Amino acid sequence: MFSASFVQEPPIIVKSLTSIEADAGESLLQDTMPEYVVLYDSDIAFVRSLEVYSSLTSTEDERLKIYFLIFSASAEDKVFKKSLEREQSAFERLIHHKQTMPPPVLGNDGGTQELQQAVANGTMGGTYAGGTLPLAYDTRRGKGKANANDVRRDIAVDVREFRSALPSILHQGGMRLAPVTLTVGDFVLSNVHCIERKSISDLFGSFASGRLYTQAEQMSKYYKVPGLLIEFDPSKSFCLQNSNEIALDIKTDSICSKMVILTLHFPKLRILWSKSPHETLRLFKVLKTNHEEVNVERAVEVGRSESVEALLRIENGEEEEEEEEDTINEAARDMLLRLPGVNVNNARRIMRECESLAELSKMDRTQLRKIAGPLAGQKLFSFFRQKIQAT
Repeated sequence: MFSASFVQEPPIIVKSLTSIEADAGESLLQDTMPEYVVLYDSDIAFVRSLEVYSSLTSTEDERLKIYFLIFSASAEDKVFKKSLEREQSAFERLIHHKQTMPPPVLGNDGGTQELQQAVANGTMGGTYAGGTLPLAYDTRRGKGKANANDVRRDIAVDVREFRSALPSILHQGGMRLAPVTLTVGDFVLSNVHCIERKSISDLFGSFASGRLYTQAEQMSKYYKVPGLLIEFDPSKSFCLQNSNEIALDIKTDSICSKMVILTLHFPKLRILWSKSPHETLRLFKVLKTNHEEVNVERAVEVGRSESVEALLRIENGEEEEEEEEDTINEAARDMLLRLPGVNVNNARRIMRECESLAELSKMDRTQLRKIAGPLAGQKLFSFFRQKIQAT
């Protein structure tokens, strides 16, 4: 005969992570022995405790099942992913530190066997104090004949940047810092690399005041590879704008539109994105590879003579024709780049063939097509010959 039996409902335990102490997670799992775990507000430390518990207690047939209740693209989702990134970065730094840390000093505690083995292998010249202390120790680890002096480490840093945490992190990373007063840029890595550092708040403020335009212009004028370093806060999301705020058209109040306009106006400017000061250290080391060390005296003098002369002219009420001509040339070049059909490539050919915009405007269709290209020449010809109609 058939017999009826009732299935016992599984007990449900609700526990707040804030009430669990640092080492109490494993004890809680051992006491409750759960088969299913549902995490609403995920904590990375408790997730790791669940992984350890699952590896110790679960079998191939019965494994612990864990579920996460997180809305996609929500603040909780970003916070959890950010904690995973910080954990991964911590492990990477630990691995790197272990690879570069000096070998341990062999002491008296049980080091005799290791010393004898080192002497037998030929990596130690001998011992003293009854065979307990090494006479010579070879610290080479098979990395070739690389010389530590070949590593590029010198960086010229503007003294105003020492209010931030980046210079101290650069120093801890092995960089040699030269604190000076720089007229152009915040960090000079080599004779070709000049970096202007901006936090997110500084970036918005510099765009609003127009200061970033002047800084990018000065770096592009004196250095071959100017760079704009945008450094984010490690505790915040790694994005300038939310994805739903990015429009298809260029808007004056959009930070992404301002970045596009800046890169169009200064093609040489390189944008560096950094999640944290430690990531900035890694970027600086990569940029300094295969480049000569920075000439600190030259970095200090760059742009200084021009600023001093401009200050003296303002105080004396004098203007030099040479400086006035340079200003006119700068304005003419900017206006040339804004003409229809003109880009960075054909603008150089136009400036070689024409001495002024007036000479360019008087050229016929054939001459314009020859120096600017067929399509760009036609656009310039139509632009200069088109009548201005009153509206």
